[in-house]
Amino acid sequence: MKRQRLFKSIVSVGGVLLLVKALGFVKQMVIAAIFGATLETDLINLSYGLIGNTQYLLVQVLLTGVVSVYISVKNRSNEEAGLFAGDTFKAATLIAGAVCLGIVILATPLAHFLAPSYSQDQIRQLSDYLRWFAPMLLCFAWMGLSHALLNANQRFIPGQLEGLYQSVILIVLSFLIGPLLGANTLAVGYWAYAVVAAAILLIQARNYFAFSRSNPFRNPDIHRLLHMILPLLVGYGAIYINQMVDKILVSGLETGTVSAMSYAAVLYNLIGTLIAALCSVLYAQMTEHIVQGKGEDAARLAERSALLLTILLLPVTVVTVCQAEDLVALVYGRGAFGEREVILTALALAGYGFSFVPLAWKEVYSRIQYGYQDSKRPTRNSVIGIVVNIVLSIALCPYLGVFGVTVASSISTLVIGLLNMITARRDAPELSFVPLLKALPFFAIGTAAASLVCWGCGTWLSAYSVFARLCLSTAAVFAVYGIAVLPVVWKLGLHKLLAARLKK
Repeated sequence: MKRQRLFKSIVSVGGVLLLVKALGFVKQMVIAAIFGATLETDLINLSYGLIGNTQYLLVQVLLTGVVSVYISVKNRSNEEAGLFAGDTFKAATLIAGAVCLGIVILATPLAHFLAPSYSQDQIRQLSDYLRWFAPMLLCFAWMGLSHALLNANQRFIPGQLEGLYQSVILIVLSFLIGPLLGANTLAVGYWAYAVVAAAILLIQARNYFAFSRSNPFRNPDIHRLLHMILPLLVGYGAIYINQMVDKILVSGLETGTVSAMSYAAVLYNLIGTLIAALCSVLYAQMTEHIVQGKGEDAARLAERSALLLTILLLPVTVVTVCQAEDLVALVYGRGAFGEREVILTALALAGYGFSFVPLAWKEVYSRIQYGYQDSKRPTRNSVIGIVVNIVLSIALCPYLGVFGVTVASSISTLVIGLLNMITARRDAPELSFVPLLKALPFFAIGTAAASLVCWGCGTWLSAYSVFARLCLSTAAVFAVYGIAVLPVVWKLGLHKLLAARLKK
């Protein structure tokens, strides 16, 4: 019964997220066509990027820490779980408010740090945008907490709809007021999204809150939460610093490169967000197993998930890396988004494409450690990976440009993923990597063959339209790769699981 529920949750979340991301593509196509890649879009991407990275930090920390502690508290009492949620709301509001105030006060030094090569007038504009976006952190804290509570109560869909709200709002505003405000339409749209999404998620999670007049920081469960999230803040904060370093490096390249990297990140995040969302579903299930003393079940779930994600993501990697220019041209190549922008964005996307499988390993094996409320080892692993990323980005950017920065990010993700695999066994000694190691030769053969076919299709089908070439080459890649890894799929029994679901 639990397997059926987990499978249903994964399919539901995956389906919803694909639809949301498809609309996200439409949003980016509209933004690229109307606003292009200019100094104004660079300024907005840099400023909102800093706030958006802080949102990522808040959401990931809350999703990871709150889910684990909330489930353990709920096992004791629903009333205590409600009070814990209410106290977490108060504490998160205070902390987010303090960070917001800090950004407002330090906006000018932050602007100099983000874009040291900018003129004084550009620094002033960037500072104004930072102050405009800073109060959104309160909305993001409430969104992150609501998302975590919904996930902990096996309600995974509402949190995945955040992207839907953003896409709809930005598309509508781009057409309605884009001609009047220009790129500033995006600044208005991001604020509207934050308010709407926070309100909707708070309403959906309202039944899980119970408030008291007590000081939230005197709640022992809040102490447990803080003890868990402090290392997480270090780990995710390192990611945050790394992303800022990447943007600083890229801001020194030709105009529009920051925007090009942001456009590429949207395409990359279609897969990256899907991986994270599916792992959030698995995380809730693994945590339940661990709380109930079923460590072996949690380990088997992690092993099977990592293997299945590897099978699915390798052909996606081949298509993303080998066909990056066609992907970018198809999604963005119109209006103000010309050939130069397509090439810049494709270079960034190709570098990001190598990180899909490592990201799956990183997420799966960090989640099982979080299920044991061990956040120190994954944090240490993240910090090591981020240091690798920064060093490689600085070394490769002068020679490879934006591609060097994004491929450094992929290498860093691989380092973190491998380290998480090693340290996960300290919390879960039942974990085994034998199935994955036995499958590696099949993966290597399938990936190599699929890469050759994809490269050949790019040459043989050059006379076809971008859409036709991309569809045909993608079909060929999946067919060749599928034949190579069929023995692994058969041994896992995935064909039986799929057949059973299709019958139903």
